[in-house]
Order: sequence, then C-alpha cells, then structure tokens
Amino acid sequence: MRRLFLVFPMLLVAAAVSFGQSMMSSGNSNGTGAGATSMMSANGDDGDKAGGSTTMMSAKPMTADPAVGNKLRSAPSTGTKVIFTTLEAAEALAARQPTVLFFAADWCPYCQADLKDINANGSRLGNVAIVVANYDTEKKLKAQYGITVQDTFVQIDSSGAIKAIWRSGGGGVDGILSHIVG
Repeated sequence: MRRLFLVFPMLLVAAAVSFGQSMMSSGNSNGTGAGATSMMSANGDDGDKAGGSTTMMSAKPMTADPAVGNKLRSAPSTGTKVIFTTLEAAEALAARQPTVLFFAADWCPYCQADLKDINANGSRLGNVAIVVANYDTEKKLKAQYGITVQDTFVQIDSSGAIKAIWRSGGGGVDGILSHIVG
C-alpha cells in the first residue's frame, strides 16, 4: 500500500508533464500551443509583422525596429506626405488642401504599418496631405492637440483647429479615408 502512495503521485506528475508537452506542440508547426498560440492573420501571415491583420490570440507583442520607422517616416510617398516642420507650415498646407497631422513614433509597429501603406498607396488619398510629426520629439505640438498616444491622426483646418481626430491602430490609407472630413 505504501508503494501505491509513492507511485500514484509520480504518475500524476508524469501525466501532467506529458499533457503539457502535447499542448505545446499540438497542431502548430511553430511549437506554440494553447497557452501561447501564434498570432496569425486571417490571410495566414505572421501577425507580428507590421501591417499584418492580427487577432488577439497571442501573448507575444508586436515589435518594430526604430531604424526602420525612421526610414519610413522620411521615405517618399506616392501621395502628398511631408515631414512636420512648423504648425504654420501645416496650416498653410491646410489652406490649400485637406491636411492631416500624423503623430508617428519610429518604434511603433502600427505607425510603421501606416507609413508603409501611406508610402505605397498615398495616391489613393487624392489631394489629402499627410504631415508626419515625430511623436517623441514634438512635445509642444502633442500638448497643443492633447495627443497622449502615438499612431494618432488629427485633421486640421487653415487656422490649426481640429476638424477630426482618431487613432489608427494600423488602418493606413483606408483608415484615413474613412475619417477625413470634407
């Protein structure tokens, strides 16, 4: 009887370990299981790539390389995209065409996804100008518009007043088109 009390707990531990290992490898070629499932998009892409359409099935956060973000911010666009210099310059642009301030952080994966889309598909925005403001350095501008989170868009008029404000979350050109006023 004493042997049974010693063997039974060992069998339970072995069963638990075996179950855990099978959960970690069941059905996933990447070695993640039910406790840490992979973040896959609806089209099968790895969701932690910037621009991927992801589901909330992962504990693994999206990451982005700040050097890539910096290059994307200054890269040419097929539409009208300029780097923020002064609010007066943005207001002058808004006097001529619809203008949106984009508060982008180089380290933000959603900002990188938006910038990739704006650079590749900016021509779909028509005459809408995107003015990219560095979220980390434009503290006065952020305070003026009450911006507390990167990947925020603010459409302004020629006096700098807010016409619309929204967070993108990686919405890119389609997100801009769905929020732009007038």
